[in-house]
Amino acid sequence: MSTAKRQPAADLAHIWAGGGFAGAWRYEQQSARLQCDEDVATALGLAVEGPLTTFLAVVDEADRAALLAAVQATAHDGGRLDRRFRIGQGPAAGQWARLAGRASQGVLAAALTDLPGEGERMDSWRDAEQRFRHAFDQTPTTAVQGYDRLRRVIYWNAASEQLYGWRREEALGRLLEDLIVPPPMRADVVRLHTAWLEEGVAIPAGELELQHKDGSMVPVFSSHVMLRNGWDEPEMYCIDVDLRQQRQAMLEGHQRERQLSVISQVSHAGWWEWELLTDEVRWSAELGRWFGVGPGQASRQLLLQRLDEATRQQLQAHWIHVQRGEALDLELRQLVAGQERHFLLHVEAPDPTVPQRRIGTLLDITESKAAASRIDRLARHDDMTGLPNRLQMSERLEEALSRQRRNPQGKLLVGCLGLDRFRLVNESFGPSRGDSLLNACAERLRGRLRAHDLLARLGGDHFGVLIESVRDEAEAESLAQQLLGLFRQPFGSGEQEHYLSASLGLSCWPDDGSSAEVLLQHAETALHRAKEQGGGHHQFYRADMNERALERVQLLNRLRRAQPQGELSLHYQAQRRLTDRSLLGAEALLRWHSPQLGNVPPDRFIPLAEESGLIDAEGGLGDWVLARCCATLAAWQGGPHAQLRLAANLSARQFRNGRLPATVARLLTEHGVNPQRLELEVTESLLLDHDQATQQQLFALKDLGVALALDDFGTGYSSLAMLRRVPVDVLKIDRSFVKDLGQDGEADALVRAIVGMAKALKLQLVAEGVETEAQAAFLNALGCETGQGWLFGRPVPLEDF
Repeated sequence: MSTAKRQPAADLAHIWAGGGFAGAWRYEQQSARLQCDEDVATALGLAVEGPLTTFLAVVDEADRAALLAAVQATAHDGGRLDRRFRIGQGPAAGQWARLAGRASQGVLAAALTDLPGEGERMDSWRDAEQRFRHAFDQTPTTAVQGYDRLRRVIYWNAASEQLYGWRREEALGRLLEDLIVPPPMRADVVRLHTAWLEEGVAIPAGELELQHKDGSMVPVFSSHVMLRNGWDEPEMYCIDVDLRQQRQAMLEGHQRERQLSVISQVSHAGWWEWELLTDEVRWSAELGRWFGVGPGQASRQLLLQRLDEATRQQLQAHWIHVQRGEALDLELRQLVAGQERHFLLHVEAPDPTVPQRRIGTLLDITESKAAASRIDRLARHDDMTGLPNRLQMSERLEEALSRQRRNPQGKLLVGCLGLDRFRLVNESFGPSRGDSLLNACAERLRGRLRAHDLLARLGGDHFGVLIESVRDEAEAESLAQQLLGLFRQPFGSGEQEHYLSASLGLSCWPDDGSSAEVLLQHAETALHRAKEQGGGHHQFYRADMNERALERVQLLNRLRRAQPQGELSLHYQAQRRLTDRSLLGAEALLRWHSPQLGNVPPDRFIPLAEESGLIDAEGGLGDWVLARCCATLAAWQGGPHAQLRLAANLSARQFRNGRLPATVARLLTEHGVNPQRLELEVTESLLLDHDQATQQQLFALKDLGVALALDDFGTGYSSLAMLRRVPVDVLKIDRSFVKDLGQDGEADALVRAIVGMAKALKLQLVAEGVETEAQAAFLNALGCETGQGWLFGRPVPLEDF
């Protein structure tokens, strides 16, 4: 790059004494290089060739950004450039200069001259312009843009950035029509601007939609003004007001107006307006229709005459408050077309700007009141039986307690009655038959109670009973016996007869509690105790029952921690061939040894695990047992136990979430176990489940290659038809039949029938609970292949097996 030696400012003082400077100035956009005559370079203190930034450095900071934008935009787009600016640094600091020229194909050729004698006037104009622009910079809601005669941006305030999305530095120097004008409007904008410049025809103000940087349309109200700058050149300023919120408000207003119209028709709402000075009332069409006057205006007295006498007196009693300016909500009743209707009158507090006007609404709430009554009934009654539900029983019990506290009349008896094993009815005969039996139970119980006693359905197969004025414990005992005695007779007739039994828990006021919640809770605790003892009888609440319930809670809490703390283990009980006593396999049995409680019996903790969901949770006890069984089979492979089969018990609850087959498949793969070595035991109750998803899971397990065994066979309700519906491989004869073999003819016959059925269905047999050689010999003689019981060994840990 060639350079020109700079001269000290003192040596160039004669240049500014009267001659000034002028010279060529050339900018090439592609290289961003600038060339200028030596006179210009000397005056500005620059090299004759260099980057554009060195030239911009001597331009006054107030003009620098606008000049840069204009130069770059002109070089890029072509066309004319005519800009004036103040020199801020170098030998000519403080002077004003003009840069004028044309651009073509990325090259801007211009003349740069000083403006002698313009300093004071231009500085004054600059101050005025800066005050003008500062004022608009401080208006956050009004967008202002300035354009030169070529429609290039020379001013862009912060509000314009917010409205159109273009930053100030992006917008400066760009053409108006390329920046915010939508393509269809661009020709008209150029035409209107040209007409204003050449013919003085101003662009009219008005609403229009301009274009955001992202291409979306922005509704604005745009007004325009043409000003003259310090050189008497025209500059157009556009002042745009954002109409988006106004448009949205108008749209919402129209929508709200339509909605109110629809709501008025659908909800039977009408409006009215009363002028106190004239006593005139205007009302809506809906309100007029109710009272047969049509929409319009009339005196208040005339409208009052349309009301019933009672309604008119009720309204007149409150009207003085309305006159005083008080708000009011009042329910009225009025005969309309011979039918009683209910209305809600609402009066607004007066607007301070129009204190002599009252406005309000009248809402027909007849259907709402009827619906509320129906909802209240549904909320307090059982939908199927029509009996009061738990909520209403609690309310009625509180009312009875209040009466008893004011005027004690003997004891107050609270009962909770639950049907025993009612789930089997639903599973065997379907929920429709179950619902019919629940209704029959409700009718029988209702027929025994007095009119002022309460019978409620608490949920499921549980009923609540409330009996007042019970004299003493003897009468309470007699009432309990009578209620349970209702279940001695079958329900239905002929082939549809069903024998049901029930359990009953009872609590008494004042002995067992002082609140409805406590008395109900204690009755349910007593019911639970009655069911634990086998059902079919009643239990009165005792304080130690709560201790037992607390023990269950504490046991469950410890059980939740037992698995992660390593307190659970599997014990293995051998299964042997009865002919030669060879080992065929084993059953894995879950055991719990608690450091605090010692060995906890399975019949104590497994029901808790099922009720709480611990057994079927993902990663819970059920998954843990299956994983340990697969790990055991994997350890046996390749050794003397490689052909043994290992049985794992499944809970019916493990079928509820549908993931059991996938879990078994994953564990078999992870441990590399032959599926034929794994046997999964299910209970007979699972066969009663008519859920197709459960059936599909059983077949999916069978497809994996595992064996399925039916545990405790003979104690449930399974039938030959049910056995044929599921892919069972093994029947396990329950120990209750095995223990009486050779001593009880019924047991002998039943086991003989089971063996015969298994052979007919080609199923394997395992007899549980074999404890004596006589039992083993009897089973062997019948043709039962396998035995399991203490005769062959008790359940032991894996290392002792």
